[in-house]
Amino acid sequence: MMSDVKLMKPLFYCGNFNAGGKRMKAVLVKEVSDGANAYRLWRSSGVPDRDYPRAENDTHILHVETGEYLAPLGMTEYELIGRCGYPLAVAELYGNEENRQKYFADLRSSRRGCTDEIPKALELEGNAERRLGSDPAHQAAYIKTILNDRISTYLTAKENGGESFPDFVGAAILGEIDLCRELAGRYKAKKRAEYAARQARAEAEAKKQREETNRQAEQQLQQAIHILKTEGALNNDSITLCREDGSFGEYSIVNHLMRRYGVEVPLRTQGWINEKLSSITVKDGRCSGVRYLRAKGGSCSQKIFDCIDALLREVHGESEVAA
Repeated sequence: MMSDVKLMKPLFYCGNFNAGGKRMKAVLVKEVSDGANAYRLWRSSGVPDRDYPRAENDTHILHVETGEYLAPLGMTEYELIGRCGYPLAVAELYGNEENRQKYFADLRSSRRGCTDEIPKALELEGNAERRLGSDPAHQAAYIKTILNDRISTYLTAKENGGESFPDFVGAAILGEIDLCRELAGRYKAKKRAEYAARQARAEAEAKKQREETNRQAEQQLQQAIHILKTEGALNNDSITLCREDGSFGEYSIVNHLMRRYGVEVPLRTQGWINEKLSSITVKDGRCSGVRYLRAKGGSCSQKIFDCIDALLREVHGESEVAA
């Protein structure tokens, strides 16, 4: 039977070490022991931790009493029984997990396996899991294994001076919370430095990518400008440019040159250039022809020739100024 509600100090508060010494209303669930190790298990008396409990004992996370603190086990009593009992049931019924897998594979190959034999086997396994997992001695041994891992994690951090994660549960068991807080500060500082270094590397790589993208685009544009200044066919390919906000955009090379040289192009013609124009042919400083995607009922934009000639005048005017 559970005892009355008591004010106990949880090891963590709002996900962090309970530095302020906050207390919670807790109920003693039970004490488990294997003869050598004994643990007092508590739970909060407040609202359930599980929104959809599978049983009456699946509502609240268990806490184990460690000195002056309650350290969370990260599981309900229902889950403790299952996690503790499953490997014991496997060992009792099959010997090991490999034998279990083979046993059920054989059942699935039989005619009555899925409809009759497998459900019976699972029921037998579940009964063994609950029986073995409910044994206080088995629970104490299982909890001991968990806490030993937490102690080992803390001791590793203690040995390396906070280079690895310092486990507060392990520190609480050993009564070394103050040292753990110091190690946690070093560990957080290390993680912040690592994050800053990753961010710097990522930004450097992104900058390099932006510069390379714009370099390739400028190379395409210079090749296009050379054709406009001399003669030949200019394909209306797409170019990719990095915008000021760091994002990338694709542009029609002809439309981009129009904007670069200040040639005013009606929106409808800009849309036609984007969607239909394939290439332009330049000869003797003028547009001698265009290639475009033909659609049923479609026709060539008449405004395009005026726009291209205006572009050619601007490009040649640039050449004269440069000369």
